[in-house]
Amino acid sequence: MNAKRSLMTKKILPLILVYAVMMGLAIIANILNPGFLGLSHIWTVLRQMSFLGILCIGQTMVILTGGIDLSLEYTLVLCNVISAQIISGANENTWTALGISILVSAFIGLFNGVGVYFLKIPAMIMTLATGSAVYGIAYIYCDGAPKGKSSEILTFIANGRIGGLINGATLIWILLSIAVIVVLRYTILGRAIYAIGVNRESAAYSGINVPGVLIGIYIIASVLAGISGYILLGYTGTSYLSTGEGYNMDSIAAVVVGGTSILGGSGSYVGTIAGVGIMIIINSLMTVLNMAESGKQMVQGLIIIVLLVIVYGRKQKE
Repeated sequence: MNAKRSLMTKKILPLILVYAVMMGLAIIANILNPGFLGLSHIWTVLRQMSFLGILCIGQTMVILTGGIDLSLEYTLVLCNVISAQIISGANENTWTALGISILVSAFIGLFNGVGVYFLKIPAMIMTLATGSAVYGIAYIYCDGAPKGKSSEILTFIANGRIGGLINGATLIWILLSIAVIVVLRYTILGRAIYAIGVNRESAAYSGINVPGVLIGIYIIASVLAGISGYILLGYTGTSYLSTGEGYNMDSIAAVVVGGTSILGGSGSYVGTIAGVGIMIIINSLMTVLNMAESGKQMVQGLIIIVLLVIVYGRKQKE
């Protein structure tokens, strides 16, 4: 009985809390902008959530291992720019662009993982440096002016609605979300990720292939960022060097607000989903209120701080 009560207190109640916050913000948004919770608009919000949500899958896994990835936003931009120029509006180039995006992003993740584990460079420093280099490569690749555009196939994936309801981007996010939840909760890899986050040395002594898992996680995170950038191309129709701007901070905030410890070893993607919803709804609220960009950032930061105090304050009491 005590074990069940402990499980409820430590894992279930925090999830209930963060989902309650998300619903509360959605209700406020609906009051300020009637129709926000209408079925059609909900599908639109879910599509907006999917781009950040896909990227947050990788960020969640990295943070669970006790790391952080500040290169994801720039990996997204590079793959977005590359895909646009490869596709150039031609359907036949759609899958070639996807394959190249996956290869490029996988190499970026491999570079990060090797630097973090073998070179012992702190994850924040390593990924920030990588991100700066990747953005520079994107700028040079397109000479500061991205060219090309999406194809009809990719545009339908991002914007078209299957059965008149769910669009392809949302469906991809849902399938990937189910996959990562299953992996983290029920597989050996999932247990290894949590173990590494709790204590890397103990994980190694217990037989876990720490370098393999860590490098693999950084590769997965980068590939998912690349896929997000690829799908975003279909959403916008063309590429921009500002595509996904702010996704680094939004992804970290979504993961941490969702209950995952920034120190690693504790949390879940189920909570991150609510965190993604909170970030998207906050951005929508700021847009509805016609706030200047500086005001948006200030209010968003204050709201995140309040949410973190609530989440971590509760954990401290427990």
